[in-house]
Amino acid sequence: MELDKKLTLLRRAPFLDALPLNALRSLIGESRELSLAPGEVLFEEGDPGQSMYVVVRGKVVISKQGKRIAVGGPGDCFGEMALIESKERSAGLSALSDATVVEISEAQFRQKIATNPRALFALLGTFSDRSRKDLESLARDNRRLHEYAAEVELANRELTEIRQQLEEKNLLLERLSTLDTLTGIPNRRRFDDVFRQEWKRGARDGTPLSLVYCDIDFFKGYNDAYGHQAGDECLLRVARVLAEAAHRPADLAARYGGEEFIVLLVDTGPVGASILAERMRVRIESLRIAHRASSAGAFLTASFGVATLIPRPGLRSEELVERADRALYAAKQKGRNRVASAPAG
Repeated sequence: MELDKKLTLLRRAPFLDALPLNALRSLIGESRELSLAPGEVLFEEGDPGQSMYVVVRGKVVISKQGKRIAVGGPGDCFGEMALIESKERSAGLSALSDATVVEISEAQFRQKIATNPRALFALLGTFSDRSRKDLESLARDNRRLHEYAAEVELANRELTEIRQQLEEKNLLLERLSTLDTLTGIPNRRRFDDVFRQEWKRGARDGTPLSLVYCDIDFFKGYNDAYGHQAGDECLLRVARVLAEAAHRPADLAARYGGEEFIVLLVDTGPVGASILAERMRVRIESLRIAHRASSAGAFLTASFGVATLIPRPGLRSEELVERADRALYAAKQKGRNRVASAPAG
């Protein structure tokens, strides 16, 4: 495809249209162009989100759980939220006809797009259009962003004001990237960041750090029996129980992946951690969510693994996660719906 025609098609994407011509040319020159045959899959639901794509020719279809949810054509972009959040893709993408897409990697996104205020504003506008959460608030933000971009374009606002607005929106993006979109509690990325910080603090102060690893029992069977919508509601209710239990300011309950959750308990020994884990287990069971596909009982239950370490030089933080994981495995082996604790280390 001729470069001028490709530029015209790519400028249909608002965030690319906001880039200066030389920056857009540079981005195209560094990006891969992929040709897709009808029915060919570009990425699937659950794949790592390490790049985004812009359609320059043909039609593509977005599918979730085997159901078509959207069709896109030249100028449409896909995969940007998974890239920004550094998480698994929430839907799959395949070609509806012969199609060509341009792949923008995470490094290219951060170098070429995230550093451009107008492009960032335009992309935030796209996010707000797609968002299913708090549409009224996001729409107001979208209008403000467009107003800010217009003011920069027409009145050449002072650099300090532009920087201030950009920092505010970057903080918003950073906050969104640390939350699990389904449950609203911190995601694994946020947990990893806080865990590293608290591990360093524990090593400095000589205080114990505990992890509670939680896995919903027979959750795949629950999804098969009741459907994914009920499964999502189940995850939301379990997440709420864990977040309410980890109520101290320094504690953190996070969704670790799928039906797995992890709770970080700062300055907490093994006894206190085990007591709290048992309280969580009882509270989840008391939700009385029917689960006919479970062999652990008539209602939804969860298994817990607890581990405690005092951080010290030469001890890997991963050791604490591994101990909690092994304890969780032990709880499952003993019949599930129980709390198992790792040996003191």
